[in-house]
Amino acid sequence: MAGILNPVPDAAAGFSSSAVLPALRAACTQAGLSSDNAELLRLGENAIFQLAEVPVVVRIARSADRLPRAEKELCVARWLAEAHVPAIRVYDEIDQPLLVDSHPVSFWQTVTGGEPTPTHADLARLLAAFHGLGSSPCDLTGFDPFQIPQSRLAAPAGVTPEDRDFLRARCGDLNEQLGRLEFALPQGPIHGDAHTRNLLTDHGEVVLLDFESAAIGPREWDLLPTAIACERYGLAEEQYQEFAAVYGFDVRTWAGYPVLREIRQLAMTTWIMQNVGESAAVAAEFALRVASLRERDFERAWNFF
Repeated sequence: MAGILNPVPDAAAGFSSSAVLPALRAACTQAGLSSDNAELLRLGENAIFQLAEVPVVVRIARSADRLPRAEKELCVARWLAEAHVPAIRVYDEIDQPLLVDSHPVSFWQTVTGGEPTPTHADLARLLAAFHGLGSSPCDLTGFDPFQIPQSRLAAPAGVTPEDRDFLRARCGDLNEQLGRLEFALPQGPIHGDAHTRNLLTDHGEVVLLDFESAAIGPREWDLLPTAIACERYGLAEEQYQEFAAVYGFDVRTWAGYPVLREIRQLAMTTWIMQNVGESAAVAAEFALRVASLRERDFERAWNFF
């Protein structure tokens, strides 16, 4: 682990802060950059590193089959830049993404941070701008909120058969209910994972990031995380109302909200499931989320990770 700050304990064989270190070094070498003293910022769907010697962030995906998602994310970021929508910018000094040791790797410009602190009103404003662009030049797939959760559930490590079977069954039941929904908003390009943790501040401007879940789908999906934040994470009702007012629609008033909410929370549960071996806290949070879904308690507090 020499040369890497803030290592995260191995979550699973094959994808951890230590396991991706050779890919980080090789990718930086191909890009003509140094990986010395890189700092691990986050380990989840991707391992994300801040380089020490240049203002560049390196994003390493779990497996080669995620290469199309990396290509899509880069395309969406460039599309938003051309449309003057505030978003994280691609490091365009190299051709990318790279595929290194079966890991797709992309490079991004580091943001400055600082003020203002991103708010839910900022998220609403940026989503309205994103949704208002119309058709996208990128190869966006159709909305499928079960593809990723089902892939995570194919061979989950450290998960009991009972929890795995429950989550798989909910995927099947909710997929049937999704097919019967009538949406209130027009469909089009969506961000796919729209919450305030996917906002940063760059040179005094709040910007949007993380486009690997972008798709063509219902705009209601992008409004769900803020509504769920009221129910699960203690977001004040006043902040939610400001979000809805800035965007121009309150998703909680839509008849299909309970179904889409549960689909989103199912995805959130399988996301944390991937790292149950990382720590006792992560394992406890996964157990909490599964229990609340099993008991159909949609207001029990969850914790951020």
